[in-house]
Amino acid sequence: MNSKPLIQSFEYTAEIIRQQVSEFTPSESLIQPFSGSHSINWLLGHILSSRTYPLKLLGEAQVWDEESRARYRDGGDPIGGEGPGVIAVQELMALFEASQKRLIAGLSRATGERLASPSGYASNTVLDSLLYFHFHETYHVGQMTVIAELLGKRPKYLRS
Repeated sequence: MNSKPLIQSFEYTAEIIRQQVSEFTPSESLIQPFSGSHSINWLLGHILSSRTYPLKLLGEAQVWDEESRARYRDGGDPIGGEGPGVIAVQELMALFEASQKRLIAGLSRATGERLASPSGYASNTVLDSLLYFHFHETYHVGQMTVIAELLGKRPKYLRS
């Protein structure tokens, strides 16, 4: 058991995120395509927020504090403009890049024994939990491509 497939998978989603977010100006990243939907800003912040647990599992430090993270957690109001707790998309991307470096470093060091150990999340192993969190991230990356299309942008996919 090794982490190489997970590294590759997280690199794939990171590439799409970089490409998709680069299509949006800071103000465009706050647009909700319809009332109550998520914006690119919220999706990026939520992906970043969700990486907190995988980073912890891999012995890496999170990239932001709980107060900054709170606005982007599950159950929060959708972000459709500037307001309390909303972080500019450029800052979110810088935090995302920091999380990506830490995530890949942690995965690169992860041993088979570590991946097979309990994660503390239900009865999952560390590998089970990392696979779940990658699935979760991929789901939201898909939402980014749909939002891009709804807002007249070209959706991004992996280049062959």
